[in-house]
Amino acid sequence: MRKIKFIINPAAGHGESKETLNLIHNRFQKEQIAYSISISGYEGHIEKIAKEAVQEGYTDVVAVGGDGTVLEAFNGIFNSETNLGIIPAGTGNDFVRMIDIGNNFEKALEKVIEGQVKKVDIGLVNDTHFLNVVAMGIDGDIVNLTEKVKKFLKGSTAYIYSTFSSLLKYKCKNVLINIDGLELKREVYLVAVGNGKYFGGGMMITPGAEIDSENFELVIINKMSKSKFAVLFRKVFSGNHVHEDVVEVLYGKKITIQSEEGLLINADGNIIGDSFANIQILPKAQNVII
Repeated sequence: MRKIKFIINPAAGHGESKETLNLIHNRFQKEQIAYSISISGYEGHIEKIAKEAVQEGYTDVVAVGGDGTVLEAFNGIFNSETNLGIIPAGTGNDFVRMIDIGNNFEKALEKVIEGQVKKVDIGLVNDTHFLNVVAMGIDGDIVNLTEKVKKFLKGSTAYIYSTFSSLLKYKCKNVLINIDGLELKREVYLVAVGNGKYFGGGMMITPGAEIDSENFELVIINKMSKSKFAVLFRKVFSGNHVHEDVVEVLYGKKITIQSEEGLLINADGNIIGDSFANIQILPKAQNVII
């Protein structure tokens, strides 16, 4: 028998996730499915609630929020039999784009009720899990600035503003990349490793990535003029940037990226360290409601 725990992040999507509380109650009162709702109250609370839900025998944990909420919920249920569900209510919502939910609340709720699941891959960078993309390069500067401006700019708008602001002062960095034993030395704007296609609120940075392929897509954006980078950046929304001569695309399971120039590591929008990233795929590691 199914038993569903909804975890609402009240801070997600500028507070929009709180509006889902009554909608969930109204819909599930018509269903013969046991459920309860918890609202997170502090940093790390979502993961704690998810862990407790596993211990209490919940079959499904549904994260109501953005990518950060989803990742915390996943960390709470990882290595259990509990399924992960998602109600998109954040500013980015990149992971749900890979499971045909998008930003549609009603559709996502129906998916939870139907309960169909799919095994998906999970990424691991150093000691941190990620669902979407790990990047090193200008992206670290962009993420830091985005955190400051997203108080008044939403979703991809905040990311676009931060990208062009960061571009004005950014200098390309030297990196050493190893992908399944192949070594590459490059001077780059950005190196992105995708389990999924999207980051930054819908930008298709690794358009060939699939969450059940058991491989990462590695996209290297090499040094170029700033004006050319600005033109290339517009193509990231469609994924057509990978066809440019300054961009390289490879696929693999184990990747290391290192730099002596202190490059920040961005994992699903969180800065988790710098200089060295050891990245590996965890194939079919989590059941996700699709």
